[in-house]
Amino acid sequence: MTSRRSARLLAKAASPILTPKASKVLKKPVTKKPAVRVAAAVLSTKVPAIDAGVTHATLADPGMMEAAILYLKSADPKLGQIIDQTTDECSMSLTRDDDNETSFVSLCKSVIFQQLAGNAARAILLRFLKRYGTLTDTSKAPLLNDDSSELQLTDFEFPTAQQVVAMDVEEMKAVGLGQRKAEYLQAVAEQFNSGALSEKMLLGMSDENV
Repeated sequence: MTSRRSARLLAKAASPILTPKASKVLKKPVTKKPAVRVAAAVLSTKVPAIDAGVTHATLADPGMMEAAILYLKSADPKLGQIIDQTTDECSMSLTRDDDNETSFVSLCKSVIFQQLAGNAARAILLRFLKRYGTLTDTSKAPLLNDDSSELQLTDFEFPTAQQVVAMDVEEMKAVGLGQRKAEYLQAVAEQFNSGALSEKMLLGMSDENV
């Protein structure tokens, strides 16, 4: 049974906040969501200098990731204990990332990986590359028709923008791409192929403009 004192406290907590004199309703302070607090803390943290050519810090940068982890540990001690017990490296860098790949290839891979589990996306990307990519080692060509072969994503060069534009959407769907993703890939390729987008342009653009 709730006591009278508890009932009054509950009623007070649920009622609007009033000023002593004018009894005006005051807005309760807005509490930022955890994700917003994390982002704010990370963005306000001083990080090491970014590599030449890169104009924006991201969680892929070690300094930013370290700041984010420290904030999470301080905000949630229980989560902090789990983090401390984890031996695996924490990183936002994905296994598909390659510092040497072009922006065009990176964007295409992002389209393929969107809303998919990592393993499923990698399987689709590998089928895509086996069908449309170029083997860096031609001696491995006999393995292309072997589904159980140990060909890796790194064994292929991604097709060029011009090649992607010329692809047939129905054939692209045969490797596991959906209609929309096939169309998005061609849309990205058309932008690069026409010159509307380029490596140099993207490196100089802000996150908002991208």
